[in-house]
Amino acid sequence: MSDPLCLRLAGAVLPDPSDLRRRHVRKPARRTDHYLERYDRRTLFYDCVYHEDRGEYLFTAPRFLNLWQEFRDRLRLDGAPVRGLSRQWSAKYEQVRIRAPRGTVSLDWPGGWQIAPRADLADRFAGLDAVVTMNRDNDLRWIREWLAYLCRVHGLEAAVIFDNGSTAYRPQDLAETIAAIPGMRASAVLVADYPYGPRDSGKGLEVRPKFLQPALMNLARTDLLRKAGAVLNADIDEIVLKRGGQTVFEATRASRLGALRLPGSWAYPGPEDPAPCAHRFHVWRATGERPSNPKWCAVPGKGLSRAGWFVHHVGGELFRLLPARDDLAFVHCRGTSTGWKGGRFKAPGQMARDPELEALMQTHFSGARA
Repeated sequence: MSDPLCLRLAGAVLPDPSDLRRRHVRKPARRTDHYLERYDRRTLFYDCVYHEDRGEYLFTAPRFLNLWQEFRDRLRLDGAPVRGLSRQWSAKYEQVRIRAPRGTVSLDWPGGWQIAPRADLADRFAGLDAVVTMNRDNDLRWIREWLAYLCRVHGLEAAVIFDNGSTAYRPQDLAETIAAIPGMRASAVLVADYPYGPRDSGKGLEVRPKFLQPALMNLARTDLLRKAGAVLNADIDEIVLKRGGQTVFEATRASRLGALRLPGSWAYPGPEDPAPCAHRFHVWRATGERPSNPKWCAVPGKGLSRAGWFVHHVGGELFRLLPARDDLAFVHCRGTSTGWKGGRFKAPGQMARDPELEALMQTHFSGARA
């Protein structure tokens, strides 16, 4: 069991009176109603933290695009313009580092805009095997059972959950639920109530408009979990199987590139079962269905992790060369979701009960042990 910790990311959102907005990343003909509703034009950055051990500030942000010059030119440290910013960016997020003693950070905006850097939590997770994920309104019982399974079967010791605007309960309730799980040595809930972004895909050379999740994955990599042992990226509806002798964390540490590729397959509740619903209803498989996108486990700061963490891969194209481990695959429970990313509950027409899933759910997800 761990101490419950819940705090808000130290970000900044452009105020309503300002006309300054992030430019669109699609031409007018490609701006659907869905895109216009969900594209994040106002978040300047998601988080700011000061690393005492490195003597530097770390900002994590969506793609700045046209906002970069405004951010760079208006940033102040103890009232003086900031020099020597180190900017690192990918197609989906950006990070800015400032080597400087701790001071007063602000933006030179009309009326003043002071930034309060968040506390560095990396020592809380040092050396621990952890999971990182996002959440929005998933049932607390689902989360408790899912994490308890990972603790029992894979030796999970820590959890970092970014809460993306839950309204069904307080973030503190989520933090207390996680902290009370047997085997959980450290945990944190980070409130990240920024726009998730459009679900539809980009096209050609367009900048992909979904910034939040990749940014938070890399915030975990470079900040919160940078000192952790190994880190699993899996959603609450994804159950990592253990069919052999190694846990997912043991296998990851043993890998030469410090990363493991986890193949996924879909599981469904039965036609008469409720949806959304708990993991235990997912004992049905569909015939001839395409696999779920892969997930991963990685050692921070080693091998492929140096090139970044993303939703379905670590370190770019080299990830595709990692052999998939059937003994450490995951089951994607189609109905265990509040649907915050879109419709997820349409079951295929032809399904059959799966004995492996029945045994898994009976042993670990029946509700009796959570």
